[in-house]
Amino acid sequence: TGQSEYTDQSEYTGQSEYTGPSEYTGPSEYTDNFLADQEYGQRLDKVEEEESHDPTFRSSVVEEDIFQFREPQKMSKSVDSEASYLSEQDNEFVCELAIQKMLKILRYFSRVLSAMELLAQQPGLVDSLLYRMKKTAHSNDENEISARVDAIAVIVNLACAEENKILLVYHPGLLDAVINIANHDPIEEAREHAAIVLMNLAYAEENKVHMVNQDHLLDTLVHLLSDVSPFTRRYASAALFTLACTYANTAVMTRHCDGGILEALRKVLLNDPIDEARVNAAEALFNMARNNSDDTIENMGNHSKLLASLAHSVLTDYSADVRAYSARALEWLSADIHHPMQCHGRLLKALTTASQWTKTTCIAEALKMQATLAENREAMVQHDGLLDALATLALLDGINDDEVKTCAIAALERLSKESSTRHIMAKNEGVMTALTKASFAKDGADDDDDNEEDGTPAALLMKTALKNLAAHL
Repeated sequence: TGQSEYTDQSEYTGQSEYTGPSEYTGPSEYTDNFLADQEYGQRLDKVEEEESHDPTFRSSVVEEDIFQFREPQKMSKSVDSEASYLSEQDNEFVCELAIQKMLKILRYFSRVLSAMELLAQQPGLVDSLLYRMKKTAHSNDENEISARVDAIAVIVNLACAEENKILLVYHPGLLDAVINIANHDPIEEAREHAAIVLMNLAYAEENKVHMVNQDHLLDTLVHLLSDVSPFTRRYASAALFTLACTYANTAVMTRHCDGGILEALRKVLLNDPIDEARVNAAEALFNMARNNSDDTIENMGNHSKLLASLAHSVLTDYSADVRAYSARALEWLSADIHHPMQCHGRLLKALTTASQWTKTTCIAEALKMQATLAENREAMVQHDGLLDALATLALLDGINDDEVKTCAIAALERLSKESSTRHIMAKNEGVMTALTKASFAKDGADDDDDNEEDGTPAALLMKTALKNLAAHL
């Protein structure tokens, strides 16, 4: 259910036609420039003609692959400096300006889906882009900033094509260059593009394990989760939930830096003002809980604040998606955290808190699942507030509450099977009220009271529970 891949869509608002390095300032200057260019051209033709008649003349230019990127060199002069109207400084300016214009053109071309694969496979092109990204790194020069942003924006677009994802992620130096920009670039837009590149590459199933095992990539995503740009935080959290879709990654991610990723996602979940960032953080935690290993469960359960934060989001977040993913994460964790695990008490506390949210059956199902195992029942009955929470759910009478109510009744019936804690349940006013009311509910054929739990109507479940508790009444 992740978001669609991002393609750079920013509009270039520069001039449509290139009129030369000097600004156009009026008709008279334009005429002067034209005459000067004409005179320079005549001189250049003369020099080329003399050289062509020289039998000893050999071109000093070595034919080479035009796509092999080289650092711009100063123009070699075959004529006296007095005969040239372009100074060395002008040469460098023209060269840099040409590079900037070419990067703009590539940025436009790379948005075209049919061109993305061809561009990525063009020999030397990606290396040229990486060169610009590295050469101008950390520079505050306006032109170099523009070149750096355009270069990584092209990478963003190329990474959208499915055919390019594997090619790019294994391209020598690409991930390192992107990670460097993400961590150290002072320009907000450059860091944002770096986060998008990582997100786009992470969508390829073949890339997920490779990326998680790259040095500093997870550290970089954690760093980006606290970026000042809301877009960067959104894309970084999306990259994490995408990487967490793979079973082989979840243990690595949950134990990274002693729970550093879990803590960063928890803070985004609770505090980020951007809905998309919180949704992505909740989905990342849900994916970890669903694609879990024993290490994943232990790492998530033993985090001191994670389960409580999920419960808090279930109750307080105004985004329905955040609440749903948080509740489902708790439900999946409930299937694997049991007594006497150290984190079992944290889970029960989180479920008790989150039980106030009844829009879905996630929390009620989690409580029923916990009550199914005999080793959990005593801890559940003795946990502060849990019986009251189940009783409240069992007494719901809203039109959309039937499934939640049935789950709560089933959980109470299963808890009543534990003989050592029956006296506690018999003394709980809420539990006895819920059992009594449910046991005398109408069981008409046209009612919805015939919801079955293991083939038994809900009312019969409550009568069974009352019989179990009768000796302690």
